[in-house]
Amino acid sequence: MKSYVARIARRVAPRTVRNLEALSDLTADHGEGPLRFVAYERELQDLRREVDALRRDHRRVAELYDVVFERARQDAAAAGVAPVPDRSVTDRAVADLEERLAAEREQGKASGA
Repeated sequence: MKSYVARIARRVAPRTVRNLEALSDLTADHGEGPLRFVAYERELQDLRREVDALRRDHRRVAELYDVVFERARQDAAAAGVAPVPDRSVTDRAVADLEERLAAEREQGKASGA
């Protein structure tokens, strides 16, 4: 009867039967298979908690940096030494940088050819 049920199970759910046999082999080999999986699951949960804590810490550090730089900007503005952004100067600097990078790429192609 047992072999009859096993044959039916192999036909109806072959993947499930293979998984159960693998788990059975693991348990027979080590005697602690399911316990090992439980231990891995606990370890995974601990690691997730640690990652979440690190994310919270990182977010807090980013918030503190924002506060410090905002305070420094306000202090500089109050002291009259805050730089005034000039978009045209930034645009020229970016254009110059792009030209230099293009020239370097061209030189690299010429020397590599």
